Amino acid sequence: MNNPNPTSQTLLVVAALIQQQDRILIQQRPPGSWMEGYWEFPGGKVHAGEDPRKALERELLEELGVRCAVGEIEETIHHVYPEKTVLLLFYWCEILEGKTEGLEGQAIEWKPIRNLEEVEILPADLPLVERFAKGAVRMRRGK
Repeated sequence: MNNPNPTSQTLLVVAALIQQQDRILIQQRPPGSWMEGYWEFPGGKVHAGEDPRKALERELLEELGVRCAVGEIEETIHHVYPEKTVLLLFYWCEILEGKTEGLEGQAIEWKPIRNLEEVEILPADLPLVERFAKGAVRMRRGK
């Protein structure tokens, strides 16, 4: 896919896959944000020189008020938006401490995994959602 803005730098972004039984945590981008209203897996940008796993721990504490253990990586997705290019790293995470809440004004929801396609997901997250729908993602048992 051609980058419409070839001078733009690729942003490194991390996202959490947090599962409880047959549900997975998603959040809605708040009003006034880029791509507002779309749903996504929680996470955010990795700062220069920051370890991606540490960045995800930081983002989950800032956005959701939870401390998490960041586990194995499930998926890597490269996506070109008209405004920017992102490289997304999706990690399985487990909540260690805290109760999830939208600390940045975002709605959060524990969505049944089989129903992820019902919400308007960010385009960069769609390939992973499609893998969930096909049963191509091995779910974590007992969480």
